[in-house]
Amino acid sequence: MTSDMTLEALKCLAASVGERKGWDFSRVRDDRDPVPWDYANVVRRYLQSSHRVLDIGTGGGERFLALAPYLSTGVGIDADPAMIRVARENRTPSLADKITLEVMRAEVLQFPAATFDVVLNRHAPIQVKEIARVLRPDGYFITQQVGARNTRNICSIFGCGPGGEYEGDPSQDTARLAAAFRQNGCTVIGRAEYNVRYWFQDVESFLFWLQVIPLPKDFDVETHWRQVNRIITAYRTPKGIETNEHRELLIVHKRRTP
Repeated sequence: MTSDMTLEALKCLAASVGERKGWDFSRVRDDRDPVPWDYANVVRRYLQSSHRVLDIGTGGGERFLALAPYLSTGVGIDADPAMIRVARENRTPSLADKITLEVMRAEVLQFPAATFDVVLNRHAPIQVKEIARVLRPDGYFITQQVGARNTRNICSIFGCGPGGEYEGDPSQDTARLAAAFRQNGCTVIGRAEYNVRYWFQDVESFLFWLQVIPLPKDFDVETHWRQVNRIITAYRTPKGIETNEHRELLIVHKRRTP
């Protein structure tokens, strides 16, 4: 793997990787240590063929559409109209009557109370009261969130957060979310986290990730090329550019009305 790349070389590589479409990261060549769960596998355990399901922050529908065989009907929402356009492009004609995709903010879910058997969320903002409201009694909410220690070495060089942490929203911390769900008539039935080694296998994958996250929020190759070079040099390994992946899982059950 090349290190000490010139600004022009990095700009050429950044231009070559293209733009993200939806939340499709399939062009990123990566690897990681074994992890204790897979989000899709966890979700499938809670889905039944009779269920109506809401996916908050569906992006391009990459993961939600793949769950369609396991549910009755579903609605995927995202605040970004561009994401919903991509999701509709990704939805096959056979799913048009089964999966609805709408532009909608998580803060105000435009559904009656007790509409959904299961509400899903992956790496998107959570509004506890709204989720508890639209969940049916005996329903489930499942979320996977990016942990505060994610890509810590990269963040420490870019200065993403005051302690070098991933600059997430403190209100989305799963401990706080768990407490809020308990206050809204729900029981926390599962919490877990993992923090494992993760590798970008080439510079192109690393640059694509930096540009589409973006990390830092104002990332620009011309502005940050020295930091990029420092990361490539400092964390180069035979497996690629090493960092870490920190994820948190929360599973909530809405209690039946007495």
